[in-house]
Amino acid sequence: MAAAHVPRIAGQSADYLRKQLDDYADGTRSNPIMANFAKALSAQQRAKFAARYAAMSAPYTAQAKPLNAVHLARGHQLAYQGDESKRVQACNGCHGPDGVGVPHAAPYLAGQSAEFLASALKAFQDGTRKNDAGELMRSVAGRLDDADIAAVTGYFASVDLSTH
Repeated sequence: MAAAHVPRIAGQSADYLRKQLDDYADGTRSNPIMANFAKALSAQQRAKFAARYAAMSAPYTAQAKPLNAVHLARGHQLAYQGDESKRVQACNGCHGPDGVGVPHAAPYLAGQSAEFLASALKAFQDGTRKNDAGELMRSVAGRLDDADIAAVTGYFASVDLSTH
């Protein structure tokens, strides 16, 4: 589903998934398909779906187009160190080592498709996604250029979440 910019939700924390469903239901996060689905559910049903998907695991799917060594190194740098010159903090500071996620705080990035991750960053950049606490993702995404987005999303797409 990478081409459709659909995330892997199996194994995300139940808190994160419930928040996203609640945000779709109340219009805080915009997506016509997800909004129609989430609005039809009660808060209890949304919590039940979130718990069900959180309990699942998703097999690693290698990315279709591997990064070259330069882009992979830049993606790794952004993940682990950030870029002080752009005032971009390391992704792993919030999303955990290798982007494995932090329950109750941040979703996993490891193993997500580069296409999905890039579309999410672009949505934060252009303000069409604004359900991030304290506008943190909008701030970070706004400082990345297209090459950085390609590098960091390609890096996280190459990380096998199942080994963590």
